[in-house]
Amino acid sequence: MSYSNKFLMDFKPVYFGILQAKQIPPEKAELEVIDEEGEEMSLFEPEDIKSVLEQIGADLNFLTIYTNRPAYFREFTETMYEENGLMVMVFPKRYLERESQNFPGKTKGMEPRRLVFDFEWQGKCYEGQIRQGKHYIPIHKKPWETAQNLDIAVPIGYNTVIVKRAQNRRKKQCRDRFEEAFYNL
Repeated sequence: MSYSNKFLMDFKPVYFGILQAKQIPPEKAELEVIDEEGEEMSLFEPEDIKSVLEQIGADLNFLTIYTNRPAYFREFTETMYEENGLMVMVFPKRYLERESQNFPGKTKGMEPRRLVFDFEWQGKCYEGQIRQGKHYIPIHKKPWETAQNLDIAVPIGYNTVIVKRAQNRRKKQCRDRFEEAFYNL
């Protein structure tokens, strides 16, 4: 079963909220992305994987994409290299299975700062990624919910993390009610 994710339209604050909740400095975060099955799966979704990556692309220092359609990401990878100097690594999805078989245990130092965003609609969750100690985040396989005070409940691996939404309050000048009444005349 898959779920539509309405939080993809403004994903940048969610991304930084996840980093803050997992205590990962943004400059040390290593993002791995598992591509959707194809364009027909996300036909009616307002945002797809490429638009989400474009939202956070300027803030990335490491990006790996696992996909069965590398031509779809060719323009994106060239743009990321030209504008940000980031060389995006693109691998076939079959490498995900190899990676979990080659590294059955945790390796030191790398995994606590690795995030895996799984954009697939159907199929299994990649539990091998969780066993390696990476923070596995299924985008469409588990429902994301609005928590209290408009926060977002994001499923990460077997747990759920509450991501605080950015507060966009307009700051007013500090005036008392008499000054406010005087200036509103």
